[in-house]
Formats: sequence, structure tokens, C-alpha cells
Amino acid sequence: MKLLAICGSPRKGNSYKALNEIGDEFPHIEYEILPLKDLNFKLCKGCYGCVVRGEERCPLKDDRDMIIEKMMEADGVIFASPVYSLMVSALMKNFFDRFGYLGHRPQFFDKFAMSMVTCSGYGAEDALNYMDKMISVFGFSQAPSLELQFRVGKMSEEHKRLNTEKIKSAVTALISKIKKGDKDKPTISLMVPFNIFKYVSQVDRENMPADYEYYKDKVDYYYKAKIPTYKKFIAKRVSEKIISQFD
Repeated sequence: MKLLAICGSPRKGNSYKALNEIGDEFPHIEYEILPLKDLNFKLCKGCYGCVVRGEERCPLKDDRDMIIEKMMEADGVIFASPVYSLMVSALMKNFFDRFGYLGHRPQFFDKFAMSMVTCSGYGAEDALNYMDKMISVFGFSQAPSLELQFRVGKMSEEHKRLNTEKIKSAVTALISKIKKGDKDKPTISLMVPFNIFKYVSQVDRENMPADYEYYKDKVDYYYKAKIPTYKKFIAKRVSEKIISQFD
């Protein structure tokens, strides 16, 4: 089994140290930490080229493709960020911006992921909610997220021990989900954007060629799945209400 941790901290602080603990606690797992701060990973220009024309049309030539290759090779990915101003770090936000095309064309339905934040006080909930949402729209099946609290200055040994136990419990849950092949079932919150993007790709295929090629052979969902009729009905009605505002 192979786990990849993507670290969004601009320094080797609490987030990086917590990720290192995973390697110490799970020596039998093939494990790699990828600190975004050490990569050639430029700021998103917001040109929308990756969404409209295809990810290969991104004007930025850097380590982006290497990052996605490593995610593809891993069985599970841990997304880790400190909480800054009630949100993920700028490095982690830029990560999700650069891979924004995956919100239109998810690729990770056979992969698993977990979000982790380190925090001193409050703001963890908002940061985790954001990362969990992005992980979901990228297609990952999710293990429960992890919040680690750190105090400024020296922490007690008991506090350190509790954080270590939280790390062990969360990563154990991720590993268990991977071993069981426990993939998340299609949700209405993912079926609605599927319907919307499929519709837009069809009516505006000349301006959205990448989306058109992705959706043209898909029917009810991103992949073949048994979806209850009531879910299809609700997702269809919600999608139609949103789509009606486009015209």
C-alpha cells in the first residue's frame, strides 16, 4: 500500500511534523510527504484554460504533472494544511486552484483520501469543510478528516500523546477503507454538478471541448453505478432548476 501526503505548510512546522509522525507510526506503509513549498508550483493565473480547453493547455510549466502522477500512483492521499485566517494556507488554496479542472472532470473515483489540519484555536472546521468538499468533487472516497490542535509555545507531553493517538486513529481508518475497497456511493451533491456540467458541455461544446469529450458517453453519473430512482429524481429536479437560470 502506498500513501502520499501533500503538505500545504510554508514551513516545516506543526503540519509537517504531524505528517512525519505517520511515517514513524506506520513503518510498513510505503509513504511519501510532498511539501508544496519545495516544489516548482506557480500561482494559478485564473485563465480557465485547463477547464475550457483541457489541462494540457495550462500556460504554467512546472511540477503540476508530477504531482498528479504521484496522486495517481498512490492508493491514498492525505491533504494537510495549517489553518491561517480561518482557511487553508495560500499554498494549499493554490493547489486546489491549479487542479480546478478536476471539479469539472473528476479522475480519482478509484482512490481514497483524508484531509488534515493543524490549528491553534478556531477555524479548523471551515478549513476542513473546504478541503473535504474539494476532495469529494475530485472523486476521492473520503476517510474521516483529522483536526489537530497545537498551542503556542511548549505543549505538555499529554497533549502530544493525544495528538499522536488522533493521528494513529485517523490513518488507521484511511488504511482500513483502502483495504476494504470501501468506495463512497454517488451522492446528490455530486449528481447535481454532473448533470449541470454534462448539459453545459453539450449545448456549448465548441467553447467547452474538454468537458464535451469527458461527458459525451456518460449517462447518469461519472461512472456506471446503481443509483436509487429517488436520488436520480431529486438530482434531476435540482439540476433543472439551476439550468433554467442559464437561458
